[in-house]
Amino acid sequence: MSRRERRGHGSFYSLTVKLFVGVTACVTLVVLLMLTFNNFALNDYYIRQKKATVEAAFHAINDAADNVDTLREQLIDLQDNASLSTTLWSGRQLLYSTQNSDRFLAPNELPHKRGSYTLDISDKGTMLDGINAGDPAIRLVGTLDNGWHIYLRSPIAAIEESVAVTNRFLLFAAMAALLISLVAVLILSRRFTDPLRQLSAVARQVAELDFSGRYTGDSRDEIGELGRSINQMSAALEESISMLKNANARLVADNRRKDEQDKARSAFIANVSHELKTPIALIGTYAEGLREDIAGGGDNRDYYCGVIEDEAHKISQLLRRMTLLMQLESGGEQLEIERFDIVELLTNLAEKLRPRFEEKHAVLHLAPCAPVCVWADPYLMENVLQNYLSNALNHVTDGGGVTIGVTRLSAARVRVSVHNTGSPIPAEDLPRVWESFYKVDKARTRAYGGSGIGLSVVAAVMNAHGMPYGVTNRDDGVEFFIELETK
Repeated sequence: MSRRERRGHGSFYSLTVKLFVGVTACVTLVVLLMLTFNNFALNDYYIRQKKATVEAAFHAINDAADNVDTLREQLIDLQDNASLSTTLWSGRQLLYSTQNSDRFLAPNELPHKRGSYTLDISDKGTMLDGINAGDPAIRLVGTLDNGWHIYLRSPIAAIEESVAVTNRFLLFAAMAALLISLVAVLILSRRFTDPLRQLSAVARQVAELDFSGRYTGDSRDEIGELGRSINQMSAALEESISMLKNANARLVADNRRKDEQDKARSAFIANVSHELKTPIALIGTYAEGLREDIAGGGDNRDYYCGVIEDEAHKISQLLRRMTLLMQLESGGEQLEIERFDIVELLTNLAEKLRPRFEEKHAVLHLAPCAPVCVWADPYLMENVLQNYLSNALNHVTDGGGVTIGVTRLSAARVRVSVHNTGSPIPAEDLPRVWESFYKVDKARTRAYGGSGIGLSVVAAVMNAHGMPYGVTNRDDGVEFFIELETK
């Protein structure tokens, strides 16, 4: 539980405290009201009930007066269970008495009408009351239907004692009930408010854009329904914000990519301009020399024309590669996938380039290999492998060698590698050799007329095929490779 939750849990404004105080006040008020009513009303209620009991006793005796056995049972029952003192007489003859007295009431104290009685509460005793004559009591004096007289007496002291005992018991019971109620209210208030505190914590997390919190209650009441609604709201907000963040990330990435493309386009134009500037200048210079007849002879004129042709060829090659690269990167070049023998293609390329290798006194070796058919665009694969071989020829050491290898990686894939002896590529330059116009050794590249765009074409072609490619430094040189599918 966090510090904020602990502080809210014990705060005066906490729902737990309010519920506990409110229910405690209600229970206390109910107990006080019960004690008040019991203290002031119970005594009168007991006296009314006792009067009713005395009157009922009179009617029962009156009904049973003609049957001696029934009358005796009624009198014994009154003595044992109703706490009534009874005296029954006729004329001057005592018939029954529990008063330990053989005296009678004067005739003027008796009702003359049969079946009638007088009932009152008095602290004035009669001669029938014996030693408790002065105690307050409920007294009934009556005349039965058969002319007998009866005197019933119930002391009020017993009633007051019962009320006092009842009040004391009720007080203890009320205190116990109040204590139990407080404990029950505390438990129930926690049971009701704990889910609310959890909901509050989840809502606070949502307000802080933290959607990890979830309401875990499983109740089916309104609180449970609210918790599930908050969970749904949190999930929906999380999904919406995630979508917004992804959209924003894509927008940022698109803007960054656009900036990079703009920079790349500017760099590409600058590099193209730089690459074209030298051959165009040479063509213009040598053309002007021819026009002015500076060559002065057949051999010089042939040399001038050879330079012009060579530079024009370089421009043509550069423009062709630039066009292919732009088409591949823009998706304008449509692949024509065919199944062909890659070994046959390598053999033809090796034969075509072998004179150039012999001029450099380099050995071109194609490892013997059975025919291997691959799925790819034959024209673009020829372009890739020719770039690899031309790059290897330009960087192989004099008297060194270039080895073409075809290795079966699996039943569905083959690797074609071109290895040349020579200096390794610096580690920091390895990832950048695939960039357009990037040259590891610019002086050497200018020496053999390279434009730095050939490996960019390789990368674009292999990316269009969705196949791996790469370069690795070996102990004796550098190896470039591609992978192709055979199935």
